[in-house]
Amino acid sequence: MPDTNPSSSEKLRVLLQWFVENKIAYNEEAIKIVEQQDTASKGTAALSHGFGVVSLRKLEGDEQLVVIPKSAVISAATSALANIFIDSDIGGNLALCITVMYEKSLGHESPWYGYLQSLPECADIPLLWDAQSRSWLKGTDVGEWIDRDEASLLEDFGVLKDLVAEYPAVFGGSNFKWDCFESFVKIASLVSSRAFSVDVHRDNSMVPFADIFNHRTAKENVHIVCEEMVCPVCGEAFGCEHMDALEEMDSHEGASKGEDESEDNSESEDDSEGEEDSEYDEDDDSSDSESEDELGEELPLLVDLMGNTVASELQQDEDVEMESVGDKNSEHSGESDSDDDQDDELVDTLEMVVFRPCKANTEVFNTYGEHGSAYLLHRYGFCDTKNPFDSVSLSTENVMQAFALSVSEQRAIDVAAVIRRFEDLFESRHRACGQDEDEEEEEGEEEEDHEHDHDHDHDEGNNEDEEQDNQADDDENAPRFSIDAPGHPDLNLAALLVLGLADEEVFEKASQSEQIFRHYFPVIRRFWTLFQYELDNDTPVPAAFRKANQEGAVRKASVGTVSNVVYRLAEARLQLLADDSVLGEKPAADSDPLMTSRWESAKLLRSNERKTLSQCIKTYKKIATKLS
Repeated sequence: MPDTNPSSSEKLRVLLQWFVENKIAYNEEAIKIVEQQDTASKGTAALSHGFGVVSLRKLEGDEQLVVIPKSAVISAATSALANIFIDSDIGGNLALCITVMYEKSLGHESPWYGYLQSLPECADIPLLWDAQSRSWLKGTDVGEWIDRDEASLLEDFGVLKDLVAEYPAVFGGSNFKWDCFESFVKIASLVSSRAFSVDVHRDNSMVPFADIFNHRTAKENVHIVCEEMVCPVCGEAFGCEHMDALEEMDSHEGASKGEDESEDNSESEDDSEGEEDSEYDEDDDSSDSESEDELGEELPLLVDLMGNTVASELQQDEDVEMESVGDKNSEHSGESDSDDDQDDELVDTLEMVVFRPCKANTEVFNTYGEHGSAYLLHRYGFCDTKNPFDSVSLSTENVMQAFALSVSEQRAIDVAAVIRRFEDLFESRHRACGQDEDEEEEEGEEEEDHEHDHDHDHDEGNNEDEEQDNQADDDENAPRFSIDAPGHPDLNLAALLVLGLADEEVFEKASQSEQIFRHYFPVIRRFWTLFQYELDNDTPVPAAFRKANQEGAVRKASVGTVSNVVYRLAEARLQLLADDSVLGEKPAADSDPLMTSRWESAKLLRSNERKTLSQCIKTYKKIATKLS
């Protein structure tokens, strides 16, 4: 087991030696790892007793600073427990938490000991705060999320205990406290605050060195880049036996499908065939476009190689392959081979590359994503003073109540039915979420697995428990609405208000026809995107409306009505936040620096949320007056 309370300097010495042994290389002329207290970050951060990175000279764009072999990351998919996770249907962050706990239980025997000994005991996220510290978060988004976190972690801890009991030979060889919930939560806080999404095989992983770079919102200096698209089975580059088998299977299915379609088409009438083809062509084009948009999104905390979307990257791979074939007999074939070797290296490594130039002798920052203050404090334990991605969530209940008060109780019921019917259009896209979209999908899958694995624990006759479970599922799947910085309703909320507050004839026509709704809803979202953009650029309200409404999607009076409801929703949410009297007096920094740090984080979060809501009230009161 590690020495008792080794100094930060000793931890750093061991870590640097471990980097050498595991071929993690960095430009020692450009950057230096220093102890946390030697770095200066804006905003607040809980005391982590960790490290930071500073520049030794000016750093230029696209400069490579660090190379990390994927073999050095801690991943559930490549761990000693990988087969157990597969057999037990355990994945995601829970599998990674168990993997980290297992490696820590091995002490010096773990291949990752040099890295693990450098980590703090935990990240001081609000989930680990005491009752007094949590009281400072009353009325904030984080205050609401903590209860959900505890329930989720208790469920995961139950899965862990069952796993340990099932495999005593694996987990019983050390004095590690597998039955200690507090230890589990501390490891979960490290995974929550440090894991990176690496590739489709390794998924979320602990990435040594990459997690030393601290976060700065919208002003980061470096990005972590790697090749994400590897074989999901083995993690190798495309061309492995698994991918060859899948491609062969797809080709057979494609040929079979083509034969079936040919037979069907031969039996169809020419006129009908022409009409149907025209319709399906339009649908397919739309579907392809949506798929490309989804594939082009960046994974949390990770920037794809060269900034390409997956779709364009695959196309480039095809182009490179064709070019290589054409150049086999050319005088430049040696250069092509060199490029291929470089691509192979990128499949097996992650790189920290300069994204934004950095002056000499300053801290070098990474980004953990475009997240608001609540998300950052909730997951990482700190806030930023100025965050353009701030967001404050609104409960679905309050939004539905707005429809009931503005139109009728029946309209609120009908709008709720519309949301359920077109739930794919209301998938969370805003920054008030307490987790990433990929994580939500992943957790949804895990929840299904847990329910399947533990059905025998539930009494089939206990209808009350079943109803509570169903209610919890409904709460998890409910759409999330928000007010986003600098003070606008999120686009889904704005578009829903336009339709939900419309007169009966318009609402009935739009809500009853799937074709009309799926066409009209994105058009309204597009209007609000342009309208909010113009407002943020100080365009007068009437002119902003005209510029944004080129498609004639909405009426001026409708925008005025929506704005009236928006600012009232913001007022109601601001009342929940209340004043800062819950903070009390600031703890003395010299007597309890940890409590002081928490108090400052809570105060900053409250200030940022209040600022976003107050600006929304100011802006949309003005719009309601101008356009009503």
